[in-house]
Amino acid sequence: MKSEYRELVDEVLIKIGRNILMFQQIEKGLKVLLPFIHSDASTKGIDNFWKFRKATKSKTLGNLIKAFIESADYNTDYFVERLREMVAERNKLVHHFGESEGLNILSTEEGCRTCITYLESQYQEAILFYKQITLFVFSVLVFLRENYAESNPKIEFLYKQLKADIISSGVEYINLNNPSETTWENTKIVKLLRLAETNTDKIGDMTLLARAGEFIKSQDFECTPKKYGIKTLKGVLKTSGLFEITESQDSEHNSVFILYKSKLPH
Repeated sequence: MKSEYRELVDEVLIKIGRNILMFQQIEKGLKVLLPFIHSDASTKGIDNFWKFRKATKSKTLGNLIKAFIESADYNTDYFVERLREMVAERNKLVHHFGESEGLNILSTEEGCRTCITYLESQYQEAILFYKQITLFVFSVLVFLRENYAESNPKIEFLYKQLKADIISSGVEYINLNNPSETTWENTKIVKLLRLAETNTDKIGDMTLLARAGEFIKSQDFECTPKKYGIKTLKGVLKTSGLFEITESQDSEHNSVFILYKSKLPH
C-alpha cells in the first residue's frame, strides 16, 4: 500500500463501514415494521403477531425486502426492482466488494477514487429507502404511543428519539388523523409561511396572514392547509406551534386581520 494513498484508502474504509451500518439500520427498521403491516401477522390475531415478529428477527435483508413488497402491495415494477437492486448492492458490499473489477482500493489513486464514487452513490440510494422506512416506523410508534405508552415507558422514549431524527433529516411527515403529530418544521407549508415573512410587506415586525396566503398560492397552488388535515392557514399556525399569532380588529372594514411571526429564527 503506497503511503501517498493512505488518506484515500482510509476514506474508502470509512464509507464501507458507513454503508454497512446503513443497510443494518434498514434491516432493523424492517424488523420493527413488518409485524404491524404484513397480513400474516397484523390480521390474524395476537399469537400470529408474536410468532411472525419472532421469525422476522432472524430474516436476512433479502427476505425482509420481499416481505415488505408483499405488505406494501407495490404495483410499480420500477420501485420493486430498485428494492431488489438495493439487496444486490448490500450483498455485493458485504460479500464481493473486493472482487469488483476497477475497485482495487490498495493499488492506485484512480482505483481509490472510483471506489469512493461508487460507495457514495450506493449510500445515497440506500438512505432514500431508509428515510421511507423511518416514516413507516414512526407511524407505528405514533399508534403505540396513543394506545400503550402508559404501560410501556420505552415507547415514549423511542417516539421522541425517532421524531427528533425525522426533524433533523428534513423529511416531511404528515399525520392527517392527528395533525399535532405532523413534523411541521419540515413541511412545505411552514417553509412557505416563513418565506412569506421575508417576501411580503410587514406590519411592524409581523406578517399579514392574508398576504402570506396569496404568496403561498403564487409559489405552489396545490400547497394548501387541507393537504395537512387543517382547514385554514390560521389552523396551521396554531397547530404547528411555531408561530406567534396576533388578531386585530380592522374598524374601517369591520373585520379581523391576523398577523404572525416565527418564534425561532429561520
